[in-house]
Amino acid sequence: MKDEERAKLWRTLRVAAAILGTLCVVYGFYVNQVIWTAAGFTAVLLVYYFSSRSSKLREAWFNHAMTTVVRNIERANHYAVQRLPVGIAVFDQEGHLQWKNRLFNEYINVDAPLGSLFDKILPPPENNFATLRVRDSDKSIKIGDRIYSMLVRPIQTTEEAGSDTGVVIYLYDVTNKERQQRRYEDERPVVAYVQFDNYADALKGLNESDRASLVVAITKAINSWAEEVNGYSLKYSEDLYLVGINRKGLVDTINRKFPLLDKVREIKINPRITPTVSIGVASGMKTLSEMAQKAQSCLDLALGRGGDQAVVSIGEKVSFYGARGSVQAKNTRVRARIVAQAIHELMTNADKVFIMGHVNEDYDAIGAAIGVAKMARTLGKECYIVWSGQGTAVDNIENVTHGNNPYEDLIISEEVAMEQRTPGSLLVLVDHHRAMLTAAPKLLAAIRRRVIIDHHRRAEDVIEEVMLQYMEPSTSSTSEMVTEILQYFQERMEISPLEASVLYAGIVVDTKNFAVQTGERTFEAAAYLRRYGADPHAVSQLFKEDDASVILRAKIITEMKKPIPGLAVSVHSGGAQNDRNVSVVVAQAADELLTMNDIHVSAVLNESDDGVSISARSDGSVNVQTMMEELGGGGHQTVAGVQIKGAKAEDLIPKIIEMAKEQMKESDSDEGNSAEGRKEVG
Repeated sequence: MKDEERAKLWRTLRVAAAILGTLCVVYGFYVNQVIWTAAGFTAVLLVYYFSSRSSKLREAWFNHAMTTVVRNIERANHYAVQRLPVGIAVFDQEGHLQWKNRLFNEYINVDAPLGSLFDKILPPPENNFATLRVRDSDKSIKIGDRIYSMLVRPIQTTEEAGSDTGVVIYLYDVTNKERQQRRYEDERPVVAYVQFDNYADALKGLNESDRASLVVAITKAINSWAEEVNGYSLKYSEDLYLVGINRKGLVDTINRKFPLLDKVREIKINPRITPTVSIGVASGMKTLSEMAQKAQSCLDLALGRGGDQAVVSIGEKVSFYGARGSVQAKNTRVRARIVAQAIHELMTNADKVFIMGHVNEDYDAIGAAIGVAKMARTLGKECYIVWSGQGTAVDNIENVTHGNNPYEDLIISEEVAMEQRTPGSLLVLVDHHRAMLTAAPKLLAAIRRRVIIDHHRRAEDVIEEVMLQYMEPSTSSTSEMVTEILQYFQERMEISPLEASVLYAGIVVDTKNFAVQTGERTFEAAAYLRRYGADPHAVSQLFKEDDASVILRAKIITEMKKPIPGLAVSVHSGGAQNDRNVSVVVAQAADELLTMNDIHVSAVLNESDDGVSISARSDGSVNVQTMMEELGGGGHQTVAGVQIKGAKAEDLIPKIIEMAKEQMKESDSDEGNSAEGRKEVG
């Protein structure tokens, strides 16, 4: 008989016995016979006794079974916690160790008895207990030569809810995963283009033997770099090389700041010209085709910034390396002639021509704009110069000419320009190539037929969708570039003394009166303007100042500090960023600080409620453009600046000091090459 059937029979018998006993008791009372009553009570008591005994036996069996289950669960839980491939530890609110499993003890690699402080087991500052206990966190930590993923979760460590909060730490060993990921990243492909920047100039004047030696030396340097990083190189045109490496080799090259640039500059076969190369590098794209296109774009960007540098694109991030030396001037004017012909054709086919400089226009922007307007007027085209309304250049020209300025009526505001534009209008942007610097952003967006003429190093955020882009960082100024274009724009075109003087002023202001960033073509452009009546005396009148400006500049200079040798820093507080007079004086103060002995870099900060604007200057040994680019600005190698909204001067000065220190350190390490480059340009 089965247990279930036996239990059912027993329950039936108990009920029957209880009923019979009860009937006997009732019958005994009814017939008044004690024997029936006693027998009935005895039966009921026996049923109760055996039922109670059976119930206790079942309860005891159940309790034993539950105890066994709980004990087994606890044993399994303890075994699992101790054997799980996860290190676990519990700390109370004070950071004392309350419990840990065996694997946690192995992972931390220190003797940590219960009660040990968290800071002794996992030292700060990376692992600050006060911070970790506030909220859930997930981070990677390194203990010895192993890497762990650490999960931190708050936990209640006392019986009183809300009284205190400890933490439970979970450590996962992810060393193998991280190494695999690192190996994958190290082996990702990288495409690089290397171009011999000044191929034609470097070979000019050399005999066949020296030409071959120079090309072989450049090729050998490129091949050596590729071999050093386990890559390959292929020359597929006279001045262009394709290099394939992996990400590990690229990181190594970046850490060494692209030594190929220095090795090429050290080649001395041509005593007059220092050879340079530009490098465009790309990685992180989905296909090799995309990487090749991006590498070509980076090379174009490097060349547009003056060459002798590397531009690296990893994913969406673009970085710049090199460009410490001066940009070497190109002796050929072939490109200027081609650009002049292209602009002539574009203007001929345009309804109207609008010329626009950067916001807060200086004499270079205004001079170049008037030079371009001269081209349009020569063709009989309706043209306008769009002015931002800032800067003193326009007002000073008007004062010096005593109202005899034929271009006065052509200078209009952005609002008027928007009304005058037509679908066939041409927009010529001078002395800038970034949308954030343009004098009339609405007009820039409205006119899609655009031309850029600029002498600044090309920035990453260059204005796109242009019909012609003429950028020459080797020239002194945009006025110099426009002057060269004028000479090839149209035969027998003559310019007036006013036009010549304004273009001359643009060259003077950007070269600091022919002291910096000058080359052979700079003086030839100046001589051309002098032949057409450029008046140095009238130009000098443009730079005259009122007594308030002189006093302010003197105050800025006297408050100058030299935080490190070679660097001069001064701060002016209270001047609004859009105050045309203050911005000019700040720039002039930066120029004048550079005239002091042993000063190679100057930076003047104009602090206002809106933020900070910085004017940075260099004697050519330091590239202030790359310094200002790191802060979001730009400019030229010797002249650069930036405006930073909501910033404080005291927060920016340490960054400027650190960048200047790094630049001067690199300049000192390459002093010989830099000096030769300056001789060539200057």
